Amino acid sequence: MSEEKNAISSQFFENSDRIERLRMYDFILVFNSLLKSLRLYGPENDTVEKNITKVAESIKLFFISDKLMGLAYNGNDFLINDVRVKKKRNSQISFDELQDFFVNLQVATIFFPRDIKPREIVEFLLTGAEIAKKNMKTEDVFDHFSQVLRSKGSKIEITKRDDSGEDDLFTILDKSQIARLIYRNMINDHQLFRQKIKENRPIPLRKAMRNVQNTIDLLMDGAQDSQESHLLTLASLNSLKGRFMATHLANTAILSVAAGIQLGIDKDLLTRIGVAAYFHDIAIAEEVKGETVEHSKPGFAYLSRLNSLNFAMMEAAITAGLHHTTYTFDGEPVPPEKPTMSTPLGEIIKVCDYYDLVTRWWPARKTIPVKRPDAIENVFKMSEMRCFSGITGKALFSALGIFPPGTVVRVTGKNRLACSLDVFRSTGQKSRAAVLDSRMNFLGIDRFFPHQLVEIPTGLHFKIPPLTIKKILDSFDPEEQKDLT
Repeated sequence: MSEEKNAISSQFFENSDRIERLRMYDFILVFNSLLKSLRLYGPENDTVEKNITKVAESIKLFFISDKLMGLAYNGNDFLINDVRVKKKRNSQISFDELQDFFVNLQVATIFFPRDIKPREIVEFLLTGAEIAKKNMKTEDVFDHFSQVLRSKGSKIEITKRDDSGEDDLFTILDKSQIARLIYRNMINDHQLFRQKIKENRPIPLRKAMRNVQNTIDLLMDGAQDSQESHLLTLASLNSLKGRFMATHLANTAILSVAAGIQLGIDKDLLTRIGVAAYFHDIAIAEEVKGETVEHSKPGFAYLSRLNSLNFAMMEAAITAGLHHTTYTFDGEPVPPEKPTMSTPLGEIIKVCDYYDLVTRWWPARKTIPVKRPDAIENVFKMSEMRCFSGITGKALFSALGIFPPGTVVRVTGKNRLACSLDVFRSTGQKSRAAVLDSRMNFLGIDRFFPHQLVEIPTGLHFKIPPLTIKKILDSFDPEEQKDLT
């Protein structure tokens, strides 16, 4: 049994992104047309019926992988699922109708569930239009709109403008949805940060800090529905939509926070660790796919120049300048003659950067990734060579366990593979793993003691197919859990 290499061209990802952007633009177009036709003709009209059909067909495409679709307006741009909808060049089409709907009703985001019916959307728009005609006070209109929607039992949820609207997500989304949303935001925001750097403008730190702080909250939550395993599984992904550097930065940030928690680090310092890890490779171009690159000095220059008075950014700048002094971009150790320290927090980031670097499939790499348990073992060996601080290696091992999330293992006594999803620790308790067949297809979730799983033999490497990854991530959704037990 061997791993089959799937060669997907960069053109595939470019075409996929182009189609997705076009689909988003088309939805805004037909949604605005529906709103306008309702205002002009009322609900019983052929033009309205045609627009309802178009909206119904368009919105279905956003529920292929998600249960919820979020349409937001930030005062300048529309966003769908936190991705900015770009207007077509030289387009004379105006979206004033939809913009006014958001502004007049003080709405930040509209959330449509997967089972939404076309007539429910029409009812929602008509309700909003009626309330907008009342000329209520700005501070009262949203609360009234929200109250009317609840009284009608509407499935559509809304959040308020200029009132930390994102915080309202916590009353709408369950924790597994929040975890996935945070991870996706970390990937998507990377493009914004790089654009600011290109323009020599300050990076919007609040967006980064919010994502990191929300991650910390979920990782430290000791409730039964803790998202620790979910986030660590997300941080084991190879790349999201081919965005190799953005995924690397998001993974390193999550791993660094998880390792910091194991050391009992204060929450404020955890934020500094997470933000610094998130920006430590910001100078590397997104198109880099695993080539050996020189980036330490440019990274330091970018970050120290753009946000020189912010502690988290200075931590990131120092880490950017020093984290590859004891190992190469290929993961090879560079033992120093004497111990070298960047900063205590930077040492945590170095270990997590190395771990994600060597365990991922980079297109330009000729070598296969290091197995996750082997990467942890390498960290300890390199600590003896003074490449890493010993305590940070222990922190990472404590955060990830014997079979780190995302590790492909074999189920003892059965002709089955499994992908670990929990932190397997020698605590006498079972942990979750996704059971796979010989073709790497998802069979379900089972719980195992650590001794019931063994590492696959040396020389065998498996790359989990995208469809299986999707089913694994869906297993964290309480409504779609499929346990073999």
